[in-house]
Amino acid sequence: MNRRSFIITSTALSLGSLVAGCQANHDLKILLLQGSIPVQLIAAFNQELNQGKNINFKPQANLDEIYKLLQKWQGKNPPSKEESGFRLPPLPFTQSEKEKADLVTLGNYWLSMAIEDYLIQPLDRDNLFNWGNVSPIFQGLVTRNAQGNMESGGQIWGAPYRWGYTMIAYREDKFEPLGFTPEDWSDLWRVELTNNISLLNQPREIIGLILKKLGYSYNTENLTEINEIYEELITLNNQVKFYDSTNYLQPLINGDTWLAVGWSTDILPMLEQHRNIKAVIPRSGTSLWADVWVNPYENNISDEKLNEIYRWINYCWEKDSATRINFFTKGNSPILTAENGNNKLEISEEIFAKSEFIEPLSPSAIAHYNQLWEGLNS
Repeated sequence: MNRRSFIITSTALSLGSLVAGCQANHDLKILLLQGSIPVQLIAAFNQELNQGKNINFKPQANLDEIYKLLQKWQGKNPPSKEESGFRLPPLPFTQSEKEKADLVTLGNYWLSMAIEDYLIQPLDRDNLFNWGNVSPIFQGLVTRNAQGNMESGGQIWGAPYRWGYTMIAYREDKFEPLGFTPEDWSDLWRVELTNNISLLNQPREIIGLILKKLGYSYNTENLTEINEIYEELITLNNQVKFYDSTNYLQPLINGDTWLAVGWSTDILPMLEQHRNIKAVIPRSGTSLWADVWVNPYENNISDEKLNEIYRWINYCWEKDSATRINFFTKGNSPILTAENGNNKLEISEEIFAKSEFIEPLSPSAIAHYNQLWEGLNS
């Protein structure tokens, strides 16, 4: 699953300008998902707590590329589909990849795999002074055993700093003549929307919302036990004008589609610019994701650098920092509730309780998901 990054272009350029001035004498290297941390937060951190020290904040376009870098730093090179199961020698590093980062962003989806494959190492609980500010749900998400499974007595393998969800956006003017507005995943199957929907090109997201519609979990392992899953997928496919994980909102803005399924960090900023577009979080529950800070495996760094790493992590868990993350990235901080967040459309406690973080499945289950998905084009 390749959840891409989202950011207003001007903010991205500002971040690039900020780190460019620090690269000459930097001590600490942080590889972050582009758009997941606002430049305003970095500037405030340098002014308040990090005076006289340089940190190289290097933005990366997507989480999949960050995970591949973690693999390469450990000399791992997983086979592609074309390699028939055998491993090739590790690919050479490019100039920008040679220097191992001291701290990186990873999505919760990759967390268990990174632990199991010895790509990351746990954080020191004693140095996480603001750990108590983090919601218990997100504490549990990153507290895992050595096999990567969530375990209350396990170690802390990541520091969550932003999260979001999948939601529905729709054209209000197109729905007014229909006499209804979408409220849940089941509305995607209504005949009025035939050939008027754009969906993410993500099998776990789309098959997942079908599972949710049918009362199952996003993380269902055995699809063979659900007889209606293929028929539901085919019927939904007839509703869809196209699949895309990058440009799915522009047709909605233009009126070429009436409804789109996408990520909250993409949709929420759009609502402020286009008043004829509304959004809803499906009442039966949705998929969740979280960005977390992780420590690359066998990262032997000085005590001074280590102190700066934990200073930064704890700073992200302060209320003012969380407010900046909410406001400038349209994400949600794990230390703020819906009541004191800054986004106009917050997920309710009731819907959140019905929602799920998408987790990795077994190889056989993944093969079945891909088989269903690829069957749409056969």
